[in-house]
Amino acid sequence: MTVNSTDGPVAGSDERSIAVVLIDDDETWVRTQRRLLERAHDRLQVSTATSFEEAQTTLDEQEPDCIVCDYQLGDGTGLDLLTAIRADEPEIPFLLVTGEGNEAVASDAIGEQVTDYIRKRDLSAQPTRLARRIESAVTAARTRRALTRERKTKETLLELVTASTTREELGRNVCEHLVDTGYACAWIGILDDDRQLVPLSAAGDRAYLEAALTPDTRPTNRSEPAFLALDRTEPVVRSLEHTVGTTESVAEGAKWEQLATDHDFRSVAALPISHDELCFGVLTVYSQSPRIDSSEQTLLSEYTETVGYAFQTTAWKRTLLSSATATVTFSLNSRDHPLATLAAALPETVTLQTSSVIPRNDDNVLYVTTLRGTTKADLTTRAASSDTISSIEFYRTDAENRVQCGLIVASPTPETLLVDAGVSLSHTVIEDETAKVTAVVGPETTVQECVGILSEAYGESNVMTVWTASERPAKEDTASEELTDRQRQVLELAIEAGYFERPRHNNTSELADALGISRATFTQHLRAAQRKLFTSGVHKQ
Repeated sequence: MTVNSTDGPVAGSDERSIAVVLIDDDETWVRTQRRLLERAHDRLQVSTATSFEEAQTTLDEQEPDCIVCDYQLGDGTGLDLLTAIRADEPEIPFLLVTGEGNEAVASDAIGEQVTDYIRKRDLSAQPTRLARRIESAVTAARTRRALTRERKTKETLLELVTASTTREELGRNVCEHLVDTGYACAWIGILDDDRQLVPLSAAGDRAYLEAALTPDTRPTNRSEPAFLALDRTEPVVRSLEHTVGTTESVAEGAKWEQLATDHDFRSVAALPISHDELCFGVLTVYSQSPRIDSSEQTLLSEYTETVGYAFQTTAWKRTLLSSATATVTFSLNSRDHPLATLAAALPETVTLQTSSVIPRNDDNVLYVTTLRGTTKADLTTRAASSDTISSIEFYRTDAENRVQCGLIVASPTPETLLVDAGVSLSHTVIEDETAKVTAVVGPETTVQECVGILSEAYGESNVMTVWTASERPAKEDTASEELTDRQRQVLELAIEAGYFERPRHNNTSELADALGISRATFTQHLRAAQRKLFTSGVHKQ
């Protein structure tokens, strides 16, 4: 994203200026058209050139929004200039003007991706026609750039979220990306236990933050946009140009403005980070451009919404494992696992990983499973041949032959035996005729007890353990302990099935069906889990 007032979608009410370079070897025509254009609309800012060489010099010094060029330039042609321009600027609107219509010239111009082709005699009959053509061409170009920018932003957001494993890492990646795209400074603030706003991550000119933000300030008594946005729970956008050097810029409560201008900031935008009416903090950016326009604000909103989703999901995952003391992998002969027949029927290149195992009722268990290297149709066929899988629920697929689904099998399973023993499951992977169940063992359950339970069910010789993390003290966080079994199950399924992702992959009815409960019951348990987690200190770092 480039912080530039000339970028972004152009609505019908858009009044941003349009820089035009008008080129023709006929000085009288150039002078006349310039007056007509500027009279037609004061947003048109016109520069002129009267030769091929002068046009090249002008375009080297300026970055216009549109080029209007005659075909005959004396020391060159408009078509030559178009060819040179397209080599470096394939998107800039280029309007070619000719004295008389010439099909060969028109054909060549189209081949060089000319934006528009206009005859001078048509302009003589309609004096404002050129201005309308310019505005139309620039509007279309800006809209295309905005759509491309929006697509790239969403792709970048997905990459940032995927590559980040903690809130701190995600915040840092987002701030660094925003600075890389042109902002002078970006930071994310979050609420601490006393509801004070404290920096989580920052990038760019941090000297301003050190001067403007003090640890004893609260959102309600500060006029800095970050605090205002948090207090009002709505975006706050400010242009600083009108306050530079004025009494207002140093007035009590607005000293941040003087600090901002001292750091060459000319505009600022602050947007709350929230999801499902839960506020996590605020994203604030500072720009050296005069204003942060509506298109930039829209893209920044995409960032805050996505970060809000990620913060919520990360907080839940962290809370669900908050009492963990050790991570252990239990290895079983795959024939003892209910997904064994499906794994055996799949090609060797396909990997099968289960991220959540949720008791659906007393008789059935739901495995939330991701398979790589297969298709929905192929998986349906192979699952139908398995005598242990009673049904399958598809959640999402992608172009990389990755399928996420819910596999329903009969209870008990190795995972449910471990859950009954008091552990938190992490994931199950079936490969090389081995089922590897990774679990987090809590402080009140020993690994030996888990091995004993599995050995009794599947035979002592079939059970092995591998410690994958050293023992660590339990956190003083009882939020996850307050969840009922069903609330935990609903929350785990929602997280693993992509319910909290953008775009949402599954609705509540589909997930409720997977658990064999009603939509109303599913929603009730999910909301109850939300309230418990976020009123029990999930915002702690």
